[in-house]
Amino acid sequence: MRKKFFKWTIITLGSLLTIAIIGYAVIYFKTEARINKVYNVKLQTLAIPNDTASYLHGKHTAENRGCLGCHGSNLANGEVFLDEQSPIGVLYAANITSGKGGINFTDQDWIRVLRHGLDQQNKSVWFMPSHEVSHISNQEMAELICYLEQQPPIDKITPTKSIKPLGRILTF
Repeated sequence: MRKKFFKWTIITLGSLLTIAIIGYAVIYFKTEARINKVYNVKLQTLAIPNDTASYLHGKHTAENRGCLGCHGSNLANGEVFLDEQSPIGVLYAANITSGKGGINFTDQDWIRVLRHGLDQQNKSVWFMPSHEVSHISNQEMAELICYLEQQPPIDKITPTKSIKPLGRILTF
């Protein structure tokens, strides 16, 4: 009787483990597919001004739309949303200056990320609240880009974003 119980316990635990592994594999591949999805968007062209008034209006937009709240007052020392100890993943607000560890965006790249929440490869930028600025007027967008492009480069490398197993399960 004891051998039979032990045998069925092993079979049950092995089956549960197999189901868990298969389930996690499905979750892993589905979240990878969402992370790596490439979106097709038609980018508009904006004439980016370079005057003081536009710069100041762009700064005002950056302050009011949360750019400085997440990316920091210098746009390089941003918010830590999930650090390396988080069981969910790693997510830091990016350094959006042109310094080392920052970005080198063209006008079109700024439009892509601000209007659509997409990076240079047309993949989603995690938790980028483009809805905060996606609906602003073309003039406000151009002024915001004017402000962002004129920020001094700051060297700051942020950890690479990643999602851990618990994060994958929670986002499934």
